[in-house]
Order: sequence, then C-alpha cells, then structure tokens
Amino acid sequence: MAMKAAKRQRHRAGMTLVELLVVVSILVLLSAVVLPNLAGREGTRAVQLASTNVSAQFAKAQSVAISRKASHGIWLDPLPGNAAACIDLYYSDVPDPYRGDTFDAKFTVTPAAPPAAPTTATLTPTPAGCATSLASLTFGNFANPGNLVQFNDVGPLYDFRLTGGNLMALLRPAMSQTPANSLWPSPAPAAHRFAVYRLPTRAGQPLTLPAGMAIDVAWSGIATSRFGSMALSGDGSTTATSTDNWMIDTDYQNASIGNPATIVAMFDASGAFVEMCYIANTAASTTTRSTAQGPLYLLVGRVDRCGLPYNPALTDENPGANWQYRDSRWIAVDPRTGIVKVAEPLVAASILTARESQALIRSGLTTSAR
Repeated sequence: MAMKAAKRQRHRAGMTLVELLVVVSILVLLSAVVLPNLAGREGTRAVQLASTNVSAQFAKAQSVAISRKASHGIWLDPLPGNAAACIDLYYSDVPDPYRGDTFDAKFTVTPAAPPAAPTTATLTPTPAGCATSLASLTFGNFANPGNLVQFNDVGPLYDFRLTGGNLMALLRPAMSQTPANSLWPSPAPAAHRFAVYRLPTRAGQPLTLPAGMAIDVAWSGIATSRFGSMALSGDGSTTATSTDNWMIDTDYQNASIGNPATIVAMFDASGAFVEMCYIANTAASTTTRSTAQGPLYLLVGRVDRCGLPYNPALTDENPGANWQYRDSRWIAVDPRTGIVKVAEPLVAASILTARESQALIRSGLTTSAR
C-alpha cells in the first residue's frame, strides 16, 4: 500500500501536457507584450545618451572658447559610406592669423575701386625685401579656399585665393558683398598690412556616439536650411500646404560635390555661436564659410534611418525619417547665447514636415531667427 501511495505521489508532482501548453502559451504572450517595450526603452536610453553626449560636446567647446578667449568649435565628418550620418564629433581650433614672414610685410592692391568696381583684386607683396617669402609656394598654403584676408585690421574680410599664380582678394557672395557695399583698400602705391584668417582645423580625439546612433546630417541644418544634397519628402518642397520649408543649404550642397563636406560650427571668445564652415574634400566642390545666420539644428537618431524621407505609413520594414519617431532628439545651438538645448520631435499625424517637428526645440530658443 505504501508503495502504491508513493507512486501516486510522484505522479501528482509532475505536469500534464495540457498544463505545460498553458504555461508555454502564457510565456509567449508575455514575451510578445514585454519584450517590445523593453526594446523601446533601450532605444530611448541610447538616443538620450547620444543627445546628452552631443550637447555636452558643444557646451564644452563653448566653455573652451570663453576660457581661451579664442574661437573654438565642433568638427563633423559625415561617414564616407553614408553621407547622411555622422557618428564622430571632434573639437576644432582656428590657427592664429598670419601677418607675413616679416614685421613690415604688406600688400598693394590692384585695381582701384571705383570706377572699376571690381569683384576681385590682385595683391602684390611689398616691400621688395619681403617679395620672395610672400610669393613663395610656402606662402601659397595660406591662400587655400576658405581662408580670408583683412587689411589694416579694419573693414571687411575678403576671400583669399591663389589663382593662376597670383594672390587674389575676392568679394564673398555668401556674405552679400558687392562692389557697392565693399570698398577696396586704396590702390597702389599705397601699401597695406594684412591678416590672413585660416580655416578651422580638427583637434584631439573624437567623441563617438553610442552604437546604432548618429547625427542625421541630411535632416540637420542651420537657420531655415538643412544639410544634404537632394530633395526629400518632408522638407516642404513636396507639401503644397507647407509654408515653413526646410530646404537644402546651397553652400553645403556645392561643398559636397563628389564627397560629403566637413561641417564646422564655431564659437567666438564670448561664447556666441558665430560661424559655419563647409570644408570641401574634392577639387570639384567649393569650401565656404559665413556668419551663422540662425540656430544650428542637429537631429540625433538611429543610423539606419539617417537620410530617409518622410513616410506617411510607418512600418518596421519601411521606416521613415528620424524626426517621425519619439526616440529621436532635436538639438539646437542658439546663436545669440551659444546655449545648447535638447527636445523630442513633435510627432503627430498632422506633422508632415521636419520644420513642423522642430516646434518644441524652436520654442525654447531666445533668438528671433528661428
């Protein structure tokens, strides 16, 4: 009897096939509900970390500019195989102005204006004792595209180029310079001191964003213009009802012919965000630099969504732009204060363009150029 009772006891300790199937079904149901939520939170944590890193990098650049009393900024290189994404952020410095190899180095300027009202001027080194050093090939390195020249420490900055073996000063169309509003220095025989302001340079080791995260270069931009080199659904050009478009920055587009341009944002000694540079990486493209005309907007999101257009019917197999997801972040740098702000994209069925998704971040800026 005791043996039979023990067998019954062992039998009751097991599980029937029905009970096992019920447990498995419950586990499957829980995994279907819980795991997507966990994955969503993991994605949110990743973008929060990435946006925190980016904003901290910009804040540190501003702090360094103030402490050094010199220009300092951030250098962004889009990925070689994906021009719409950037995962590395470097600091950027500006070399000291170059004023010649000798104490009395000067230029004379030809031709005069008016009446010729030129858009370019030929610069001749003077006095004769400085001619060799100023006209040497070594000096030509200071006339790379994007470098600027100022005369006598006052007045406008002109483009400074080495063209056809001649050093040239050129008006800057990006700064709306014309012969009518940009007066040349007095013509020869008058001689002028000069200062060559060179392009920013990359400094230090990069900050690399968390795996899977990137700055979406195609949907980032300055003022009312975005980077990228082609129209995208959601930039306003394909939405007839939109009055707040987020159009391509033509300077960045021209600097990205053949290869994506390097993007450099600079703070001045007061901590204000003052300058944007697009440094070309091919001979066919054009390096430009200009005063910041408004806030800098950076979109941080998933690297596999970088550069994707607006999609009215999002699916896992057919995702849309990063700004259509709450697990992305807009970062804005205010040009007046240099302060960096972070906000989620405004996401709703009625939000059809990237500029509309910027409503939250734009509302937190002090500048009127939003």
